[in-house]
Amino acid sequence: MVPREVYQQLISVYQSKFRKISKELLFISFTRLATFILLVLSAIFLPKSGEAVLVPVLVMWLALFLFLVKKYISKEKEKEFYGNLILINGNELKAMDGDFSSFKDGNEFADIHHPYSYDLDLFGPRSFFQFINRTSTQLGKKKLASLLNFCETNPDKIRKKQDAIEELAKKLDWRQHFAAKGKTDADQHDFDLITEWSATSFKLRNERAISFLIIILPVLTLGSIILSVFSFISWNVVLILVLSQWMVYGFSGKMIKHFHRQFGSRSEILAKYTEMLHDIESTDFRSEYLQQIKQDLYFQNMPASRISRDLMKLIGELDYGRNLIVSLILNSVFLWDIRCIYKLSKWHQKYHQVFDKWFGVLADFDALSCFGNFNYNHGDWAVPVLVNGGFTLIAEELGHPLISSKKRIDNNFRLEGAGKLAIITGANMAGKSTFLRTVGINMLLAMNGCKVCARQMQVTPVSLYTNMRTTDNLMNDESYFYAELLRLQQLLEKLRAGEKLFVIIDEMLKGTNSVDKLNGSKELIKQLISLKTVGIVATHDLKLTELEKQFPESIQNQCFEVQLTDDDLSFDYRLRDGVTSTMNATFLMKKMGIIG
Repeated sequence: MVPREVYQQLISVYQSKFRKISKELLFISFTRLATFILLVLSAIFLPKSGEAVLVPVLVMWLALFLFLVKKYISKEKEKEFYGNLILINGNELKAMDGDFSSFKDGNEFADIHHPYSYDLDLFGPRSFFQFINRTSTQLGKKKLASLLNFCETNPDKIRKKQDAIEELAKKLDWRQHFAAKGKTDADQHDFDLITEWSATSFKLRNERAISFLIIILPVLTLGSIILSVFSFISWNVVLILVLSQWMVYGFSGKMIKHFHRQFGSRSEILAKYTEMLHDIESTDFRSEYLQQIKQDLYFQNMPASRISRDLMKLIGELDYGRNLIVSLILNSVFLWDIRCIYKLSKWHQKYHQVFDKWFGVLADFDALSCFGNFNYNHGDWAVPVLVNGGFTLIAEELGHPLISSKKRIDNNFRLEGAGKLAIITGANMAGKSTFLRTVGINMLLAMNGCKVCARQMQVTPVSLYTNMRTTDNLMNDESYFYAELLRLQQLLEKLRAGEKLFVIIDEMLKGTNSVDKLNGSKELIKQLISLKTVGIVATHDLKLTELEKQFPESIQNQCFEVQLTDDDLSFDYRLRDGVTSTMNATFLMKKMGIIG
């Protein structure tokens, strides 16, 4: 079954479950209300029947009410879970139609000084990041950006990553459930506070006194209630003990408020992260790469799931206080909020340092799941073959991932040997820049262990460096030309330092006159050849192609042609060997009425 059909089928299944749970929630809500009314009526009308009747009835209604509160919270989370799954599959269907607006575009990661990300349109609206991003956490989003900003050049590591991504690609249900559990409306502020929470130790003031009070006061209160039922003591004693608990609660108000701010206000996102960690820890992954990442989910021979289950329980207990009636009862009898805060403090003192490491595992799986989703959605694309030593780039039917298959024109491309450069010429809009980005994006995918938009691809892993879209900087008083020179200087410094780079340059030295530009471009290409650089240079300057005669072993000329007629021009976007024979700037200017 193709992905589109799978997503449509899953939406139907999850919508059915969503409707069923919605009905159950409505029933529980009415039953909970009825139970509360019966509890109040019993308290009003049953005292005449004696305490032997009143107390058991009140305890029964109260127990049922608390059970229904807990059941409602559980079902509400289940409803949210299936709602998220419906949204996830709906967004995948929209993405298949070219609409990626539901996914974060990573614009905050855009960096004009990065070796290649700005030129390859990795971040921002309609970017490659938005195309591939399926992360559900801030952690995962940052990790995905860092993976795209880095070229892994170790073939063995990439092969292990290929295996891991293919395994995740096949685990559709696991990936979607993982994402659905992590989906949250929490913003960057919440994420920063949680990161701070994991890196900071919270210790209660008067911890010993609190540890005593949370035991003795509830015991005395419960004991007095039992004794009062059997008329051994007055109910006034119960009242005094309840008031004592609220006095302790009042004196601890500032501390309670502080811990609610640190734990309670972010309990939802912490609980989600904990569930996601449990999914990772409880899944038997086959690939070595995923197994290695998963190893960090252990502390003192205990798995994260066991430790995090305690946190989930504590957070859940703290959440009971959100209901006013439940809070009134629990804090009157069990000193509930202070008890929860004490337990959370002890948990945090013991585990907060390893929780940060667990966040790292969570980020890894969230980001890798994006790659798994990418591979699943493009099952007919190729897993690149990694070639060790020298340099090889051989691709058949290579296309840009962001262009739909209906519009995309795929090309074959071959570049082999150290110090080999392809000089590509062609008219305006003929496809040069798109092809350069096509090569760059697919090489980046290959080095991240993903499938590539090609029928077949062999590539030697190597770092990327581009010079395609240099910008001036008025704040630093930098001209466009000077900014480009700085970037080319950085490129040569890296090459002279021994870095192996695949260079992509689009129309170098655009900011100077044609004679100076030609001379400078020739000298730069000679420098690149002498430094055994591999890459692609696109240019309108046909005289650059004459370097092929001087360096036949290092330069290959290729081009995109355009067909001009009396009234129109057409492009086929096909890469050919040789040098272009047509240009179209004057033709377009005449057609648009700019010149006569």
